[in-house]
Amino acid sequence: MNRIFIFLMSLLLVHVSFGQENETKPALDTADLSNLSIEELSKLKSRYVATDMEKSIIQAIGAASHKPLPLRKTPSIVSVIMEDEIEKSGARDFIDLLKLIPGVELNVDVEGVVALSFRGMWANEGNILLQIDGQEVNETAFAGLQFGNHYPITQIKKIEIIRGPGSAIYGGFAEYAVINVVTKCGKEIDGITGNLLAGQTGNGFAHQNVSVAAGRKVNDFSYSIHALAGRGQRSTDIYRDVHDKTYDMNGNSSIRNGFLDVKLAYNNLSFLFIYDNYATEIRDGYVGALTKTYPCNFTSYMSEVKYKKEWSPKFQFQTKLSWKRTLPWEFEGQPAPIDSSYGHYKIIADRYRANVNVSWDPVSWLNGVAGVEGLLDNAYKPDGQLFKADSTARVNYFNYAPFIQLLMKTRFANVTLGARYDVSSAFGSAFNPRLGITRKFGRFNFKLLYAASFRAPSIEDIQYSLNKVMLNPEQSKTLEFETSVKLTKDMFLSVNIFDVTTKNAIRYFVRMDSSNNGDPNGYRNTRNVIGSQGVEFEYKYKSSFGFINFLYSYYTIGNKKCDSANAVVANRNSTLGIAQSKFTFMASINAGKYLFITPSVNFLGKRYGYTHVDGLGNAILSVFQPQMTFNLYAGCERLLKNASFGVGVNNITDERIVYLQAYNSMHAPLPGLGREFYLKLNYNFPFHSKSKSD
Repeated sequence: MNRIFIFLMSLLLVHVSFGQENETKPALDTADLSNLSIEELSKLKSRYVATDMEKSIIQAIGAASHKPLPLRKTPSIVSVIMEDEIEKSGARDFIDLLKLIPGVELNVDVEGVVALSFRGMWANEGNILLQIDGQEVNETAFAGLQFGNHYPITQIKKIEIIRGPGSAIYGGFAEYAVINVVTKCGKEIDGITGNLLAGQTGNGFAHQNVSVAAGRKVNDFSYSIHALAGRGQRSTDIYRDVHDKTYDMNGNSSIRNGFLDVKLAYNNLSFLFIYDNYATEIRDGYVGALTKTYPCNFTSYMSEVKYKKEWSPKFQFQTKLSWKRTLPWEFEGQPAPIDSSYGHYKIIADRYRANVNVSWDPVSWLNGVAGVEGLLDNAYKPDGQLFKADSTARVNYFNYAPFIQLLMKTRFANVTLGARYDVSSAFGSAFNPRLGITRKFGRFNFKLLYAASFRAPSIEDIQYSLNKVMLNPEQSKTLEFETSVKLTKDMFLSVNIFDVTTKNAIRYFVRMDSSNNGDPNGYRNTRNVIGSQGVEFEYKYKSSFGFINFLYSYYTIGNKKCDSANAVVANRNSTLGIAQSKFTFMASINAGKYLFITPSVNFLGKRYGYTHVDGLGNAILSVFQPQMTFNLYAGCERLLKNASFGVGVNNITDERIVYLQAYNSMHAPLPGLGREFYLKLNYNFPFHSKSKSD
């Protein structure tokens, strides 16, 4: 791995040196007019129109900074998935889109939940923040996320992914990465749209979803409504637990999803409400297979009121008030006596948030943003349940955080300085600074980034702390270097290297010795300083021909330590359940004015996972060889005047997809879907009459 880093650093230095030698006469880069002089601007022909690739480069990215910046100036490593890429990829649900992000992999947690790892590290509980229209989606009890026929994708405008820390902006749920989903607003919908998805495997149905969107902008008022109702299955394969007990997942892994997103805006005032009902049926439990299916439901309500005012061209003010209620991992009832490991659980967790910030541009080369955010978590367990550590039915935690950010343009580089200081009644405090230096040389661009970040212990982390010992916040330091080049007006290439170091990692610990009395399990801060290093590569081509995306990522922990729950004895460079290498290739080819065809390939390298136990109850490690899946999607953008459709086959060769557990908790690999044939239909009813303001 050291040789890889030396080679990449040499390559990057050559790029920088090349740019310095030609700095007096750089090639005009029309994709970023903000860097051109008045003389250079005057030479541009007014009839020049930016290409689709150039538009994607210069678009404002809002997730990586308090002030939106173009892609190459953002002080973070950022990937963007655009609306047309989502549509033409043939993506069935959010899992298909996650495959388009370097470094992201899907792993099983427990009870049928499939969640994320990132850059070789398990990242489900508060390590990665997911936002939809600015709303924090992570459930509040454990801070987790759940994927698989979840979250609507048909009305997404774009997805911005910070592949790196975001705590300096977002706090304790953004330690490793941020995924920011932006849906279409009223003006962009301007009508009523209906979408249908139906998918079938050889053994049973896979996806059956219907979604509707409506929206419009009239003068100063705008509204949009997105709604989804659907059902799916995690798999139609056979699940085998570590004790060799089996069951057929077809009919025993149901997923039902109801989703509603309402946005209203009038002048400077906006309102948003999201309802998400994710109802699953599971039989895999914590370790052994259960005798029958049981419900495991996740329900969320989110709302926000935001007021934004521009008092002058140089001074802006914004305030937000939000409320989120989550009821995760919910099971009301009593299991069969033989399934006593799975029991009644219900928690109602509310999060209240208030945020105030001001943005000031005192001079043309300086922008400052400062503000404060307050959080109140209030959780309640009904039906006579008690929180484990406090032995009460209700707990409260308060967090406040001042933050600041400075953006400076200098002759040599653009510099971002920022910090956030969180003070919590639950865990003490966490200070998270960031530094970003971005520099453009002709067609080349580089970023040198450093940031501290943290994972705040969630409500149930605190309550299930081992021996009731107070948990410290998990803290990470990330160093990243990226070089990118606009090869042509239609091609863009970026390569980045990263180094992540994490201390006080919060892990669920299972004591194996039989002499323990009472409940031996719980969360603790691991003593090891862990982390990973690696490289990520993105190549994008986009033109009237179509588009090509090639993504590659590699990590190693060879120069880091690893917690025992995540270590692989057979390979000290790899962590449990997570492939070191991953690549995705997708090419969408326009075959005429309205037809397109999109083949894609997904590759995962060798993985390690626990699959069985021996006669003494010791876990047996298995090797999963590299796996490649092939997909094909073809569509017609105008079957009729306002209709479009597509047909696809996912996993053409019917590879056995499995989600491995990324930590040793004796959960066997969870099967995913095999070969699926599916159909997508879309029909749009436009509002023909438009006001002048439209």
